[in-house]
Amino acid sequence: MIPVRQFFTAFFIMCMAHAVQAAEFAAVAEVFEDRCLSCHDRDTPKAGIDLTPLLDPANASYGNHTQLWVRLEKMVARGAMPPENKKPLEAAEKKAILDWFHQSFVLREGQGHIGPTPLRRLTRYEFENTLEAVLGIPLKAPYRDTITGQIEPSKITTIVPSDIPGESGFDNDAHRLGKLKLPLKELADAANHALKQFRKNPQAMKAVLGQTTLPNELSESDSKQLITKLVERTHRGNRSRLEEYTESYHRLYQRHRQTSQDSGASLMHVFEMILISPEVLYRMEESKSQNTPYPVTGLELATRLAFFLWASPPDAELLKRGRDGSLLKDEMLKAQIARMLNSPKRIALAENFAGQWLGFDELLANSEYLRDERWNREAYDEVLFFIDELIRSNRSVLELVQSDWLYKRATALQPKNHGYTKVDPSKMDRQHADIFARRQSKSRNRKVRYDPPILVERQGDREGGIITSAAIMRVTASKTRTSPIRRGVWVLNTLIGKAMEAPEDVPSIEEAREALNIKQNPTVAELLKQHTSKAVCNACHKEIDPLGLGLENFAQFGDWRTQYPDKAPVVSSGVMPNGKAFQSPREMKTLLLELYGDDIAENFARQLFAYALGRKLQPYDRIALDQIVSAAKQDGYKTSTFFEQIVLSKQFRYRQDR
Repeated sequence: MIPVRQFFTAFFIMCMAHAVQAAEFAAVAEVFEDRCLSCHDRDTPKAGIDLTPLLDPANASYGNHTQLWVRLEKMVARGAMPPENKKPLEAAEKKAILDWFHQSFVLREGQGHIGPTPLRRLTRYEFENTLEAVLGIPLKAPYRDTITGQIEPSKITTIVPSDIPGESGFDNDAHRLGKLKLPLKELADAANHALKQFRKNPQAMKAVLGQTTLPNELSESDSKQLITKLVERTHRGNRSRLEEYTESYHRLYQRHRQTSQDSGASLMHVFEMILISPEVLYRMEESKSQNTPYPVTGLELATRLAFFLWASPPDAELLKRGRDGSLLKDEMLKAQIARMLNSPKRIALAENFAGQWLGFDELLANSEYLRDERWNREAYDEVLFFIDELIRSNRSVLELVQSDWLYKRATALQPKNHGYTKVDPSKMDRQHADIFARRQSKSRNRKVRYDPPILVERQGDREGGIITSAAIMRVTASKTRTSPIRRGVWVLNTLIGKAMEAPEDVPSIEEAREALNIKQNPTVAELLKQHTSKAVCNACHKEIDPLGLGLENFAQFGDWRTQYPDKAPVVSSGVMPNGKAFQSPREMKTLLLELYGDDIAENFARQLFAYALGRKLQPYDRIALDQIVSAAKQDGYKTSTFFEQIVLSKQFRYRQDR
């Protein structure tokens, strides 16, 4: 029984805590009423923002208005609210809002936490990789060293529908996948296709089942043993219910065998059911129904790590380390990260993560961007190889903007390299294996042979990084013309991580042309100035426009130009938000790094973290994100530090159920 004095002491502390909390919220509400509601209430919601609901204490934590709180806090933190033409917030007013947000949205009852861990379902990309790993067969469209006139997808991608990206920006978003209907029929068709290829591959059959063929007649013990082997391979090291699952699938085999009269056919039917079972399609983890974080098991961590770095199930080495518990130790985790980044499977990071984040995967997946097979493959590979080099050589992520090296398409280097110098590999300080070594054309026919891009030293001021690559220039332009606004928004949204939202009633470019009819040939810069003449537009366009104008020398397919089709000169100059002017793309990128370098690195961490967790980052992830970015900054923003710090974070190694 609790002593009376202790009870009243605890009760008094609780009451005081509530009183302090109420006082803190009252201070925030007072700031809103004094400084914000004149422009952002129900009657005058400028930019579509009504802050009135935030005055209700019931809406002061996670709920229907969370995103409004997040948006408000971001604007206040970076000094963008109130706008420049208004009196800025007093230090105490700003602190009241930021402190309240931290206590209510970053912490829970004064403590850091990781939020509910969602159930993860495999994406099409992960499912295809899983089928390849489990059955030991190739399923992706084979790499071709020749040009055939078309970009061929794999059979699996034609059978299974593509996944729709969620709020995280990636198609592995658990919340988005959880809302979509599982395409079970298509997944079963894909599994059936994979099994047909499996039966044609004696080497794979031997590796997986221990025999190269399946006879029409199998003994009960033999069929059961073969089922056990596949269940073991598909359950990612989890043997806790192996016997139970084997018995269940064996009964299914026996029922099917009664009508098929063919042991092999019945076994393939059961194998198909195994491959589309929840244990394969979902990444199951043990739940303890706790609202505080607790560590996952070694095997669960092995699965998380494999799908993060490889988008594929864990291999034997990872399962071994997960099973014996050594994977739970920091040093072993770091060693496994290094080993896994040395594997050809790391291509998933450049192909799947970066392809989605930067958008260059559209060159192969979206016919809207198709110019011809050679051009699209070359433009895609230039960025793919560049991203992999960042990982392979542990380079700084800031080299995405500017670098002294780049991958150049083979056709652009013919004949005699056009003055380019190949990079001495020793200068790259490579730490991992070359995963593209086999991609060398064996064809002697120059018209059809396809050679991968070549690592060369940057030449002049036009190139370096990926933002001036042909791939990025193409996906940020239409087929017929470039768009400085579209390119500027891409740099801000995608690379820097600043979300841009279009305000209402912005005049169109056509209206801007009419307004400038006093001049026969207005420049792009003049059109943009008229287009964004409203004061409400200036806050965003002073950041958007110079970034887009700085890329105007690159036509829609990335070719360098000094004049437009109408012979008007191209001007790639402008003034950055800090007042510094530039006269070329090179100067613009230098100022871009000076002004936004830390933001670009933080955004890279945010994107990679969201991809690893399979969900959009929330305010309660801020503590971990800050630690990741801080550690990476001390190491010059090198890629390996980002990978290590994400894997070592509590969000990655722990789970929370509510």
